[in-house]
Amino acid sequence: MGLSKQSVTTRRVFGAIILLPVVFAVWFDQKIGGFMVMFLAVFMTLEVKRLTNMPPITGFIFFGLIMAQSMPHWVINRPVALIYLFALLVAIMVLIHTKKIVVTLFTALLSLCFGYASLMLLQPAGHIMLVALAAIIAGCDSAAYFVGRMVGGPKLWPQVSPGKTMSGSIGGLVAAMGLTFVLADVIGLADEIQALILGLVLGILAQAGDLLESAIKRRLNVKDSGSILPGHGGMLDRFDGYILAVPAFYLYLFEI
Repeated sequence: MGLSKQSVTTRRVFGAIILLPVVFAVWFDQKIGGFMVMFLAVFMTLEVKRLTNMPPITGFIFFGLIMAQSMPHWVINRPVALIYLFALLVAIMVLIHTKKIVVTLFTALLSLCFGYASLMLLQPAGHIMLVALAAIIAGCDSAAYFVGRMVGGPKLWPQVSPGKTMSGSIGGLVAAMGLTFVLADVIGLADEIQALILGLVLGILAQAGDLLESAIKRRLNVKDSGSILPGHGGMLDRFDGYILAVPAFYLYLFEI
C-alpha cells in the first residue's frame, strides 16, 4: 500500500520515525548535537523564505542571521545581547517585506529559539536536556492528537486550527506534566512540584507554538510549510512546538 493511501496516524508515526536519527545524534554527542541544530535551522529557514516569498537579497541576509543564531558557541562565541539583536533584525526584515505582524512575531521567536538552543548546548549536559525536552514535546503532541481523535468535543480554536480539540489540548498538557515529572532527574529538577509546573508551562508553550504556526499558514494561505516529512509536512510543521518552549526551558533552568 502506498504511503498516500495509509491512514493519517500511520503517516504521522512514519514521519516521526524518520527524525529518530536526528534525536539520537543530539543525544550521542554534544558537538554533533550542535551541528544537528544547524541542520534543522537550514531546512526551517528555507521553508520560511519560501512561505514568505522573500527576494534574493533579503532571503540571503535572513538565512545568514538564522545561521548565526544556530551556530554552536564553540564555533562562534557571542553574548546573549547579540542573540536578541539578531532576532530584532530578523523581525524588522520580515515586517518590512511581508507587513504581517503574526509572521514577524513567528520569525523573531524562531530566531530566539535557535539562539537559546545553541546556549543550551554550552551546558555540561545540554544535549541530554534537549533530548528530554524533545521527549516532552513529542509526548504532548502525540497525546493531544490521539486524545483529540478518541474523545473529540469542542474545538480549541477552529478559526486557526480546525482539527484541534479542547480534550486533545488537555491530554497534551497532562502528558507534558507526566513526562517532565518522570524526566525530572535528567533535567536537573529535585522538586516534584517544580517539575509539574515546568511540564505545564512547556505543554502550554508547545501548543501555543503549534497554533502560532497554524495562524501563519492561514495568513499565507498554505496547508503545510513543506513536504519533507510524511504525515507532518515540513520541518516547521514538526518543530513548531519548540519555538516558544526552548527559550522558556533554558531560562527556567539556568536564569530563574
